[in-house]
Amino acid sequence: MITHPLHPLTVHFPIALLFTSVFFDLLGILTGKKQFNQTGWWLLILGLIGGIVAAGFGMWTEEQVEAMGVPEAAVDRHEAFALTTMAVFAALTVIRWRIRARWSSRDRVIYLIVAMAGLLLLGITGFYGGELVYRYGAGVESPAIPPPVKPGS
Repeated sequence: MITHPLHPLTVHFPIALLFTSVFFDLLGILTGKKQFNQTGWWLLILGLIGGIVAAGFGMWTEEQVEAMGVPEAAVDRHEAFALTTMAVFAALTVIRWRIRARWSSRDRVIYLIVAMAGLLLLGITGFYGGELVYRYGAGVESPAIPPPVKPGS
């Protein structure tokens, strides 16, 4: 059995890749340079794959986190936002693949609106993930050596 949680080790890659993907798509739209759009496409694919891996590890450790005393409702909220976020980016991947090089101005606007909504969902998902750790102590072990007691406290 793996004792170190893998979700926190993997989750930062898709976050960075998906944010950067949308940034490069925006650059491509603003400058008209295809290289930016191609970079955005590959970052989107890598971000989606990384997100699926991170979500899988999150679901794999869900019961362990709840056994530590983290409220199930808090875990379920984070999971629901994560799955919704991945669905949005999966839809963007399908849209990009189907449209390919036939982007109209309308397609670009719709794509960017959905991408921005995906980034908002990604941020909310990260917020609730942070809440699991910093508010409820998900995955946090008690220190092996207690901190020193300050005089007068």
